[in-house]
Amino acid sequence: MPKKAKGLPTIRLLCLAAAVGAACAAPATGQVVVKVNEDVNFRFGALLQAWGDWTQDANTSGYSQNFFLRRVRFILLANVAPGVSVFYQTDNARVGNAGATGAKNFNTGFITQDAFAEWKLVGDALMLDGGLFYTPQSRGVLNSSSSNLSFDTPTFGQGQVSVIAGNAGRDYGFGLKGYLAGDHLEYRADVFAGQRQNTRNQPPPLGPAAGSRNSFRTAARVQYDFFDVEKGYVYVGTNRGTRKILALGAWGDTQGDYKAYGADIFADIPVVGKDAVTAEADVLSYDGGTQFQQTINGVVISLLPKQRAFFTDLGYYFDALKIQPYFRYERLSFDQDTFKTGDQIRYGGGLNWYISGQNLKLSPFYERIVPRQKPGAARIQETNHFGVQLQAFYF
Repeated sequence: MPKKAKGLPTIRLLCLAAAVGAACAAPATGQVVVKVNEDVNFRFGALLQAWGDWTQDANTSGYSQNFFLRRVRFILLANVAPGVSVFYQTDNARVGNAGATGAKNFNTGFITQDAFAEWKLVGDALMLDGGLFYTPQSRGVLNSSSSNLSFDTPTFGQGQVSVIAGNAGRDYGFGLKGYLAGDHLEYRADVFAGQRQNTRNQPPPLGPAAGSRNSFRTAARVQYDFFDVEKGYVYVGTNRGTRKILALGAWGDTQGDYKAYGADIFADIPVVGKDAVTAEADVLSYDGGTQFQQTINGVVISLLPKQRAFFTDLGYYFDALKIQPYFRYERLSFDQDTFKTGDQIRYGGGLNWYISGQNLKLSPFYERIVPRQKPGAARIQETNHFGVQLQAFYF
């Protein structure tokens, strides 16, 4: 049986605070919009997700206990000309988190999370995007952080980010996006900077060759919605009975010898009144090939070995109670025996309490972390992770 986390009674304080908030909360009825003229307007929003987090140490069975801000975001959507918009979003991720080291992080600094212009060339059928934005990839990553069914994005949903120099699933580039077949068919096809390679030494007396001469990164995604259609930069992770969604998606991502691809299915179906079942499943495959390598003592080591990942979550929304229990399961598997110690399974669940819709939400959660190859040095091999999130959102 999992051991009880020390310090978990602190969660009760957060629950009490949310209960007090529920007594005076009211759904947002308007939108902050600054209108300059018929073609120019500005819309503002904000997202704050406060976390309490208890992560078990595999060596001692004790718990690292932290309060921090998982996300703090400022959001701006501006229509600047007919058919032309700009989306801008900041983030200050995990600020205040001391993790397992005990060094509290005060100065992550706000970063530009998203910043891109979108020009409607042929209405919604053909749009040109340029700037910093999400690369086409699995739905689990493309779901809006404010509306995830489970407590966070898939753990193994962005295996390529660090080696390809991505920014939380985003990259700098240009792309085409559009909606066809009565808006049921969505496509995204983009080219990004990706990994820019260093300067290259040449034989004397020649100087070094300039870097950033390698090919760009390309990625694409298609999705088909069978019932209600979904349009926008990101997807909604759960609609809580307000829409009927069944979507199939597939994507691919490549640069040089690197390639990744996957497929996903998402269902969000009202069942009784405004109750609803929400479910998602993503399969992903990564292979860095020779694109991401380093040499140590004459041995070439892959920085993105061939691996496969699976993610799924399933929830049921009770409209009368405004609660949504859910289950979540993830798996990471490496192909080569050399990397098998990194194989891992994670499973758990939680509860979303929609005090005022997505504008004010409380979400306690639990996950069990199971290494597939148990490390011999650890006194316990499987660990627990408990947490609670309080979300305030407006857009």
